Amino acid sequence: MVLTVVVPAAVAFVFVAIAAYVGALRALEVYFDPNQDSVFLTDDRDPPQRP
Repeated sequence: MVLTVVVPAAVAFVFVAIAAYVGALRALEVYFDPNQDSVFLTDDRDPPQRP
């Protein structure tokens, strides 16, 4: 009974953690070096402009 709740919760947690990690990497990559080729972003858009 416990496994039917714990295993799906653990799998969901792992997927959310991976998505958060990839999102953080993407945000840091864009923030620190918008002019370099990105692993995550395509070249179809312009890099963000900073003041």
